[in-house]
Amino acid sequence: MKKIYLLFITILYNFCITAQSYNSTTLVSGLQYPVAFDVAPDGRFFITEKGDGSNTVSQKSRIRVYSNTGSLIGVFYDLSDSTNSDFERGVLGISLDPDFTTNHYVYVYYNHLYNGDERIRIVRFTEASNIGTNPVLIFDLDVANNIAGNHVGGNLHFRPSQPNHIYFTIGDLAYQQSNPTLNYANKLTNPYGKILRINKNGTVPTDNPYYDNGDPLTTNCDWIWSYGHRNAFDFCFSPVSDSMYCSENGLNKWDEANLITKGSFYGWASCEGNYVNNSTTVLCSTPGAVAPITTWGVPLPSVTGILYYSGTTWNALNNHLLVAENNNGILYDCTLGNAPAYNTVTGMVQIGDLTASGGLTTLKQSADGCIFAMKGGYTTNGLIYKVCPLSIGVHELISPSIEMIVFPNPAKNYITVEMTISEEREIELQLTDIYGRSIRSELVNIKTGKNTHTIELDQQNMAKGIYVMQLKDISSKQLLSSKKIVIE
Repeated sequence: MKKIYLLFITILYNFCITAQSYNSTTLVSGLQYPVAFDVAPDGRFFITEKGDGSNTVSQKSRIRVYSNTGSLIGVFYDLSDSTNSDFERGVLGISLDPDFTTNHYVYVYYNHLYNGDERIRIVRFTEASNIGTNPVLIFDLDVANNIAGNHVGGNLHFRPSQPNHIYFTIGDLAYQQSNPTLNYANKLTNPYGKILRINKNGTVPTDNPYYDNGDPLTTNCDWIWSYGHRNAFDFCFSPVSDSMYCSENGLNKWDEANLITKGSFYGWASCEGNYVNNSTTVLCSTPGAVAPITTWGVPLPSVTGILYYSGTTWNALNNHLLVAENNNGILYDCTLGNAPAYNTVTGMVQIGDLTASGGLTTLKQSADGCIFAMKGGYTTNGLIYKVCPLSIGVHELISPSIEMIVFPNPAKNYITVEMTISEEREIELQLTDIYGRSIRSELVNIKTGKNTHTIELDQQNMAKGIYVMQLKDISSKQLLSSKKIVIE
């Protein structure tokens, strides 16, 4: 089944931009309580299924493998006999080793439970003919049965620049969320409410920001990479700048997206979004707290999967941050600014509602530049969609009262607009993206006959792609002419 969505239509008088559209194809179906997935170099999907919600002996707490066309190959490994899948626990994150083609390593984060002993574990399997073999315990944390059932984090990924380190999240265990003094997240002595980093053999990197004695369970927790997180659901890395971004679920007022830097504190449980915990008016003033790069207010969408898009297949999204949300199934496009650092969000729009019933959990960029999006969590019919762009159509307006030529096209450093007009007037030249958002705007007095005006392009803050040059009359507000521009 395919659903065709028109993302955004911007109509200005008799000018229309038909923005990037997409088709969404169901690639994998019939998943049981899925949470996360990774994709092998040959296109196979390795998918975690958290389990049926049991806190004794779970059912269907496992990893399954599907072909690149979405057909079930089989069960990679079944952890049902030793998993607590109650509430947000279960078989959660999964990541293939950067050198998977050679070593066939698959890393899985899950909530272990056996004979009343509850632990958070990362185990490494060796894939052999689609079966997980030789399980090796990489990370083992005794949680002393004090997990409320939520805020256990559970995603893990490799940084492109650090193929020998695993980053992963553990939430604050929902402990004392309204009490910053007692909440775990702002303390360096425990691993809860943190993003953590270990070597992929399980040892502690000595260059972690709070490394002291090599024992994570005494004095400083040596695993910590960043702290002050309520429940960082997922995170991603930019293949362009190596920057790290995470999605963060708020308590009552604010969800967040954060730019993660080594050793930084992100405010929880004193701060939520840019404000004091549970406030929409009192700004956070906690010393050292790093503000989010963007937020979502009430009703909270419950942000989940996050992806830095980098590619030419979907030019409108290149160097943008995509964020999924659980409650409605909406995918957000966050425009990143301040290139090449891309450490700010300059705008955010909804791409579309993929599921209509919520449940998006994980995003990945496919090898051909499309997007994989998972409908997962508490469903017995989880899906993976493949979302690909359609062609961009920009309808150019040509007014009989004015002639406009734009060159060079494609442009790189500047654009020259040549206008021939029959009467003097004041006009506005406006450069917009395909969503109709203004990028540059300049007022120009033009005389009868031929006029030229050059606009310098800010390459630091402009993504490559398709833009539109509009010419508007100031007094009448009429759109006189428009031309499609490619900026490379």
